Amino acid sequence: MDEAGGLKRMSTITNISFRALLVAGVFALALTALFMRAAAPGITFALESDLNLTIGSNAFRNGIPVPGSTWTLKDLVPGTDKFFNLANVMPGDSGKATISMHVESRQSGAWLCLDFSSLQSDDNGVNEPEEDADPNGAASGELANEMEFFAWRDDGDDDFEAGEAPLFDGPQSASEALNEKTYAVADALSGSPVETGGTRAIGIAWCAGNLEVNLGTAQLSCDAGALGNEAQTDSLSVDVSIRAALEREQPTFTCSGEVVDGRGRPERPERPERPTR
Repeated sequence: MDEAGGLKRMSTITNISFRALLVAGVFALALTALFMRAAAPGITFALESDLNLTIGSNAFRNGIPVPGSTWTLKDLVPGTDKFFNLANVMPGDSGKATISMHVESRQSGAWLCLDFSSLQSDDNGVNEPEEDADPNGAASGELANEMEFFAWRDDGDDDFEAGEAPLFDGPQSASEALNEKTYAVADALSGSPVETGGTRAIGIAWCAGNLEVNLGTAQLSCDAGALGNEAQTDSLSVDVSIRAALEREQPTFTCSGEVVDGRGRPERPERPERPTR
């Protein structure tokens, strides 16, 4: 993809700022068959505003590192790099990834946003156990409703710890947490921008079943019993995008597009004047 093509896609997807940076990867999660989106986006652009973003990933499945989804800070490779790329996921399997975002700019720090889009859950045919549990299974995949996720702002050590802020109320199913959703890693409503040369990280945990999170003790557990035969042969994929915008150019930038005042608070409409008596 050339730079002009990338900028055109950027303006279509973000619809927030001409001077924004877009990189993207793909989660690919499957119960017995991997679904992978063709021509997946995943490139880093250095724009005229002198903003460069590199991405690192550190992934685990059942406590074992996943080499194909682990790399040091770099520009993402289109159609190749995927934060999760897992086949033959079984009930009770669990995993996590830490995604690191490193900002370089000669002008200022940057705001960062995490976007999930194009969630797709497919049935990929029906086997005998699935047909018994889900007679209408060929119509749609159930994995998006039965696989659960939890995300948090990580300090970079790959572990959820007491006091680290959840990125969304969770845990939630993929259809709730990853379906056309935007989360602020750093914007004018959620904290300070990432300084040039600085790195922010978010952790994402998943469970093939019911994911339980104890915020007080920071314990995560996965209950296999919540994932039934109706999800057999199903697959799940979702596009993941990371947006960045320069703080100097947009000091009140928000990932949602909500307008805030100069002190980082949502602007409220002016109250109508009370009639005089």
